[in-house]
Amino acid sequence: MLAGAIFGDHPLGRPIIGRAEVVSSVPVPEIGRWHDGRYLPGNMVLAAAGNLEHDRIVALAERAFGDASGSAVSALDAPARNGHVLRFHQKETEQYHLCLGGAGIPRGDDRRFALRVLDTILGGSTSSRLFQEVREKRGLAYAVYSYASHYADAGQVAVYVGTRPDNVAEALDVIGSELRRLVDDGVTEEELERARDNVKGRTVLSMESTLSRMNRLGSSVLMDVPLLTMDELLAAFDAVTLDDVNGLARDFWQPDHMAAAGVGGDEDTFRSALETVSPALAAA
Repeated sequence: MLAGAIFGDHPLGRPIIGRAEVVSSVPVPEIGRWHDGRYLPGNMVLAAAGNLEHDRIVALAERAFGDASGSAVSALDAPARNGHVLRFHQKETEQYHLCLGGAGIPRGDDRRFALRVLDTILGGSTSSRLFQEVREKRGLAYAVYSYASHYADAGQVAVYVGTRPDNVAEALDVIGSELRRLVDDGVTEEELERARDNVKGRTVLSMESTLSRMNRLGSSVLMDVPLLTMDELLAAFDAVTLDDVNGLARDFWQPDHMAAAGVGGDEDTFRSALETVSPALAAA
């Protein structure tokens, strides 16, 4: 729902799994044509990691796909920004599930390293501002976090919180206050250093998994981004400055420029709570 609010009718705004009425109406031959037109060597990447021989992997790939043909599918146009959009799905749930978000940066943008550090400071770790203020200090939610998604020519940033109906207003008030504090006051040097160390530590630990190494190799080639060595990756995080993260905060975390999505029992409860975050968004 949040992706739909941010990207509208662009394919990035549609549910990945599709809608029931669409899926049920697609003829089997059409699904076959789609598969045959896209699962081709020009669209595929083979990645491997572990105790293996490169030449042996190449030989296996040639045996399986050597006679296949085809080229990459052309890219779609980049999505336009939708501005203030609010989407709500009424459902009787124990908790309200709420998101605030907006446009981010593409996967090849060099600012992605700074954005990951900023995300760690805002809501991407247990020592983050949102986790501490919403969960630890006030007990308003069990789950509260921020995240960033990167696509070929666009991106998305978001904050999620799941909370009881009687905590919706206070939780969003705290989140709105933290977003404004992030934009107006910026990040401290101490926060920056701690977040950089956190990101670097998690990156190094993730490489202990052979599966993670394979996914990293394949993702870099598939997404057409440079495959950095571990030293180059750590150096990129070390190079992130206060100006970098504070500039991103001003560019992407302005409450008045965001979209919102919610699932819960009453839309008016959500809209009313959004007043403290952004009156324009509450009225959208």
